[in-house]
Amino acid sequence: MVEKLICSLQQLLQDDIQAIHVLDGSSTSQNTVQRLLAVAEHSPAFMTLLAEPWLKTEISESTRVILMHCARIHLYARILDDALDENLPVHRKNLLRAQPMLWAAVQGITASVPKVVADEAVQLIAETVAAVQIDNQRPNPLYWGAKNHHLLLIPLLLSENSQNYQACRTGLSTLIALVQAGDEWRQGELNKFQLHADFLTFLTDCLNTEKLATLHRHGWYGAAERIVWNARQLLNALSR
Repeated sequence: MVEKLICSLQQLLQDDIQAIHVLDGSSTSQNTVQRLLAVAEHSPAFMTLLAEPWLKTEISESTRVILMHCARIHLYARILDDALDENLPVHRKNLLRAQPMLWAAVQGITASVPKVVADEAVQLIAETVAAVQIDNQRPNPLYWGAKNHHLLLIPLLLSENSQNYQACRTGLSTLIALVQAGDEWRQGELNKFQLHADFLTFLTDCLNTEKLATLHRHGWYGAAERIVWNARQLLNALSR
């Protein structure tokens, strides 16, 4: 069931990318579409980790719909990221063409959850924007989870901001931060002395046993295991 869900989300994002990105034969255009297609290929599996407590039995239509909306918002975040970082015509055009997709996702979320939960989602996006601005001034591992908190829309909306979600929010943010850290490492950013030291301090807190136990207790088994695996992989890479 989960594999089928992942495939459907991949197809949804691939179709959206095809509608948004117009290839013009340039290397910039080709690199851009490959980056977006990588999001379509890899992000759905990660999203199922965040939705794990709702995927143990038969997946409901409401769960499927919320995951579709959140997948589209994640794609939009990557398109926005390219437009802000690269600011080339191809990226600005993609950002413009992505607006209908974003509006459809936002309206779909609003129709799917109570207003109080939708309001909490707005606050989550505000946190994301604030963290991006801070991290852009000076990269800091403490903000690597928060600057991707649009991904927490998944457990927030599916749980309707339940106490279980609130208890696990920090742990899920840690998981997101470690995935971001992998990107930073591949780009060579963790070779910088101060950032390297800051990340090792952050990594120690990632393996907090109480945080991992809380995730496990509330059904995020895969998330807890992924935190440990990612932390070990990064520690090994940085120790070489």
